[in-house]
Amino acid sequence: MKKIRNFLKDRSGATAVTFALLLVPMVGMTGLAVDYTRASGDRSRLQGIADSAALAGASVFTGENKAAAEASARAYLRAHLGAEMDKMQVGFDTSNQRVIVSLAGETNTLFMKVLAKEKVAIGVLAEALAPLKPSSATITINTVTGWYYKRVSIYVTRGGKDVRVGTITYTATDHSGAGGKGSGITDPDTGKPVTFELGEYDEGSLRMVMQVKTDGCDIGYRNTSTNNKVVCKADTGSKYKTYNATYSTLDSSTYTNLFVDGVRLTATATNPLALLDCDQKEHDHWWEDGGSPASVIEPDFLYKIKAACKAVDGEYVRLTR
Repeated sequence: MKKIRNFLKDRSGATAVTFALLLVPMVGMTGLAVDYTRASGDRSRLQGIADSAALAGASVFTGENKAAAEASARAYLRAHLGAEMDKMQVGFDTSNQRVIVSLAGETNTLFMKVLAKEKVAIGVLAEALAPLKPSSATITINTVTGWYYKRVSIYVTRGGKDVRVGTITYTATDHSGAGGKGSGITDPDTGKPVTFELGEYDEGSLRMVMQVKTDGCDIGYRNTSTNNKVVCKADTGSKYKTYNATYSTLDSSTYTNLFVDGVRLTATATNPLALLDCDQKEHDHWWEDGGSPASVIEPDFLYKIKAACKAVDGEYVRLTR
């Protein structure tokens, strides 16, 4: 009986048993820490690759060429992931001028295998903004009336120098119309679209400008008719060397003479050339030439304009997520 009591009180070897019982959870906890660190490292690596792939796609995206943008992004992924890419789920999408790349895969574990966990899922998402700027503008004249000569031009600035890249005009021929609604001719003809290539230009310099000469003739000419018919004759006099009024979409004091899709711009608006949108749609422009009383706004140079766009170069492409 005494031997039995002594056996029950004996604690020799207990530490070894306790350690053996705790070994599995200790290894599991260590494995969690080590494998989590490895997974975090793999995720960071994939995030960097996804970010760069999104930027590669955004750098060529124009709003219409989704396939080309996706091909550029996938080419970058293939170059930096190699065969690893075949084991991953790769997602690509475009929305609101953004290029989105997602990667989903697994990383192998070392210690967590003890807990029957051989792989850890990892996933990343990258989003890059591909801002666009107009590269060309197609204008179709709808209706033009009035007594004044009117010239609507597209201007840009290149390296600090102003450049006129395109112009549409109206020359009055008859001032007999009631209420100032004379008649005239346009160049190009009404309903005939004309496209102007904008080329490279300084950021924020794109603008629409309407210039007006009140006698019905362009600068360098004067109206010599004594009746309502407009007869323009060359004249180098200083009176005929300049326009009587100039309205610019970069001038908040004058772009209120422009209506966009039927809505008059206000002096507190931001640069209204944001309306020369890369949305693949035609927009209505209506200009008031200044001949109507302030209380009576009657636009008299009406045309439609549609922009084609390209990706903004260099530093303007950026990650948004």
